[in-house]
Amino acid sequence: MNNGLQIVEQKLQHIPSEKEGLRLWLRIVSCSQMVEQEIRTMLRDKFDTTLPRFELLSALDGVADGLSMGELSSWLMVTKGNVTGIAERLSEDGFIKRNPTPTDRRSFCVTLTPKGKKAYKEMEEQYESLLDKLFSGVSLDDSDMFTGVLAKVKEEVENLRE
Repeated sequence: MNNGLQIVEQKLQHIPSEKEGLRLWLRIVSCSQMVEQEIRTMLRDKFDTTLPRFELLSALDGVADGLSMGELSSWLMVTKGNVTGIAERLSEDGFIKRNPTPTDRRSFCVTLTPKGKKAYKEMEEQYESLLDKLFSGVSLDDSDMFTGVLAKVKEEVENLRE
């Protein structure tokens, strides 16, 4: 068990049972971070790429007309500056094409190139395979139950925003 996870496990042991929301949140965050780290490692080791690059390619997959930098920023929930930096490197590597939009020459529409589509499909296959492996011990009933719990939490968050 890695050091960070040990700290979370120790902290969970000391949280009173009546604070179940805190216990659940810490468990979700630690598991999410562990899964994300496995994804990052796989992408780095097998494709010499990063998770942000993969996510940008993923956002463009299946969007024939492409997305603007603002749409990519919203989709990825990062700043336009972050998207611009990632897009510039992906463009230099030949994975995406940035075309000025017809209505505003200062903004760009981003699409996958054939090279980018091929690379993304290879990454996506490995990504899905890794997730299948990581969640292989979770039954369909457990998955359905957890999905329902997360839907309830999402609903509560949305209710707070109203």
